[in-house]
Amino acid sequence: MFNIVFENIVNSLESIKSNKLRSSLSMLWIIIWVSSVIILTAIWNGSSQAIVDKIEEMWTNILTISAWWWFWWSRERATATNILTAKVVTEIKNNIDWLSSVLPIVSTNWQLEYWSNDMSVSVYWIDSNYFGAKNVEVVYGNNITQTHLDNLDKVTVLWQDIVDELFDWENPIWQNIKMWNNVFEVIWVIEENSTLGSYMFIPITTASIRITWQKYYSQILVAVQDAEQVDAKETEIDTLLQKVLEVTDTNNLPYRIRNQSEMLENMSSITETLTLLLSWIAWISLLVWWIWVMNIMLVSVTERTKEIWIRKAIWAWKKDILLQFLTEASSLSILWWIIWIAFSYFVVYILNYFSISAIITTKSIIISFLFSLWIWLFFGILPAYKAAKLRPIDALRFE
Repeated sequence: MFNIVFENIVNSLESIKSNKLRSSLSMLWIIIWVSSVIILTAIWNGSSQAIVDKIEEMWTNILTISAWWWFWWSRERATATNILTAKVVTEIKNNIDWLSSVLPIVSTNWQLEYWSNDMSVSVYWIDSNYFGAKNVEVVYGNNITQTHLDNLDKVTVLWQDIVDELFDWENPIWQNIKMWNNVFEVIWVIEENSTLGSYMFIPITTASIRITWQKYYSQILVAVQDAEQVDAKETEIDTLLQKVLEVTDTNNLPYRIRNQSEMLENMSSITETLTLLLSWIAWISLLVWWIWVMNIMLVSVTERTKEIWIRKAIWAWKKDILLQFLTEASSLSILWWIIWIAFSYFVVYILNYFSISAIITTKSIIISFLFSLWIWLFFGILPAYKAAKLRPIDALRFE
């Protein structure tokens, strides 16, 4: 049995070699088509992993407490946005252990002006520990310090995108910008690839005392010392807030607490949706490949009618003809699978060289091999069966 299989493999390789143009064209078309799918999948895997790593790096140990924002038609809860006050921050600090920091934050939208340039930006009111909790690196300049908070200094930290928009190529450090009839001095610029977004940051005491007199916060960030205790601390904080805010309806809380795991769950949901989309694209591509493979195999049978007649004339059985064509299909599929993987790795290497994240997983390699083998075998059965059914007299009539 082994000798028969080995003989069929040798014959199939000789057949591929003797029909170089046909085999090369069929493989080339499929290699390019399939490689495009696996490369797109690799780019998607790399991008998804980069986003997840960034979230885990920056927010693994952080809980975000937000007040529910009710619209005008929710009259009975129109004041829900002012529940996060200094009292809540103090209660969390005094009653919850193993916290690195408790950071009150206010977010607003203001118009920013620098000479003749202006733009609308999102403004965060923060304290001196905010950037440390977010693991944000300094590009140039200085961070907002406790001295700025105590002195109610009008200083600001800008994201690189805002600097590019307002200052063109000018150095923004120590420059003055105007915001809501107040002049702020730029002391720091955040790196361009930061995930904080296009925000402007100012001391929370300066904004609340010298500008708006707002005494409540939009969010409270709680940094837990041990990331493994985040879920436990979330439960403790939830219980404390219900007590401090005198919540009577636990099914309708005026606040929400989010942690990094929820962000990862949302990211996983988005990833699954996009993966499903890519899967549909792959299946449509596979349908095209299947039709192409069947066409190639049918043409192969037609071209090799004389060869089939000769084998039938020397008492070759149907199973021998069928095995010959299936072995040839298997050999061809394995050959172009190897070329396909090599080509995909080469393209991914080039993409990574130019800082485009792309990852080819072992799972994709195995699935690609199984698909390549299955496609050629399944869609090679019909042509092979047709070849096995040919009679010598039919072959003679064809010639």
